[in-house]
Amino acid sequence: MTQRLDPRSDRPLALQLADLLRAEIQEGHRRPGSQLPTESEFQHIYGVSRTTVRAALATLAGEGLVLTRKGFGSYVRDRLPLRRVSSTHRHASHRDSGKPEFDTEALAQGQVPSRRMLMVGRGPVPYDIAGWLGVEPGAEVVIRKRLQLLDDVPAVISTSYYPLWVADGTRLESSGALPEGPDNLIERLGHRFARGVELLRTRMPSPDEARMLELDAGVPVARMLHIDYDPEGRTLQVADDLYAGDRHEFVFEWAEPDGAVTDA
Repeated sequence: MTQRLDPRSDRPLALQLADLLRAEIQEGHRRPGSQLPTESEFQHIYGVSRTTVRAALATLAGEGLVLTRKGFGSYVRDRLPLRRVSSTHRHASHRDSGKPEFDTEALAQGQVPSRRMLMVGRGPVPYDIAGWLGVEPGAEVVIRKRLQLLDDVPAVISTSYYPLWVADGTRLESSGALPEGPDNLIERLGHRFARGVELLRTRMPSPDEARMLELDAGVPVARMLHIDYDPEGRTLQVADDLYAGDRHEFVFEWAEPDGAVTDA
């Protein structure tokens, strides 16, 4: 029996409908990839207006649960988010695989990674990156910008910055993708990762970012700065990654030194 909406409730009908559909999706009653009723069918089933239906679907699309395509209808999203793991052992994964960290995580989770190179060359470092890179704003650095995809769907806009003392005359300046990934290459150049810092912030995308990542209306992005230092405290690289908010989840894990257990 279809659960009814309560027009006397203080909660708007659009949010009530979104609540019902969300619960059905999360409880497995609507399977990944399944098509949702049409707007007309929703109107008939729940006795609501077309505007209410569209608002409910827009809410779920913004949460990454539903995809709506003009002319094709609405579907339960069937693509699991990529889990991006931050830990004290992060660099060990790419060393073991011999691939970029993005590829290593995607393949381990059953997704196919690929990338489009957008820009490789020297250029001025942005003001908000300069301090982390240990150079003056506007100083010349090596920049690698690419669009990273999961199963041919845009997922991350990645821009990496390297000081010239690390990248000058190396394959970090080559125009093509690096099959082993920049982290493995940096280590092969004789540098060693000693520690890292990550900053995460969410916001709404710019029109260009939304277009490049093929985001539905209302979907935010997560910007992560990842800074790697060598044993002398010098910055080896700053990675500025812009993640599609509905295609990723972030996990932060840590361990006590030598696996020690501390008293509560």
